[in-house]
Amino acid sequence: MHPSSLRNMRKARQHPGVTIGLAIRVLDVGGRSLSADDDRSYRSVFCDIAKEYCVADITAGHGVTHVMPCPYTLPFPDDHFDLIVSGQTLEHVKNPFRSVAEMMRALKPGGHIILTAPSAGPRHDVIDCWRFMDDAFMAIAEESNIKVIGDWIDFTAPDRRS
Repeated sequence: MHPSSLRNMRKARQHPGVTIGLAIRVLDVGGRSLSADDDRSYRSVFCDIAKEYCVADITAGHGVTHVMPCPYTLPFPDDHFDLIVSGQTLEHVKNPFRSVAEMMRALKPGGHIILTAPSAGPRHDVIDCWRFMDDAFMAIAEESNIKVIGDWIDFTAPDRRS
């Protein structure tokens, strides 16, 4: 995982507009790890408040609790999660608008979605479709009727791939 991704997920959790309760259900979309000793989920950021931490990915692998039946379908009922996080995943999704709309379906009313994605950097996987500029998340939010609480580009990221 990119060090700046973890740092920005922590920053988002601490944002004054984010009110997250205790004993919540958390979904991490795309948090599959490449090996047992390389946790690419954000479990460590939310373990103190999560009564349930699920990791959904399109491919089975380390840390995945639920395999998605297709790229734009989460295997959960409507209004199921208090918090959905996805980091360093949307750049690999052909249609990030559809992905976020599906996250909204699985999110409880009043819940939060925290997204991180690179705005620069070289190709870093077989499928690497996007870099997200300063208007990107606002456009996605508008399409999915999401109220944006915080949105920033981390220009201090020390790792080139962020």
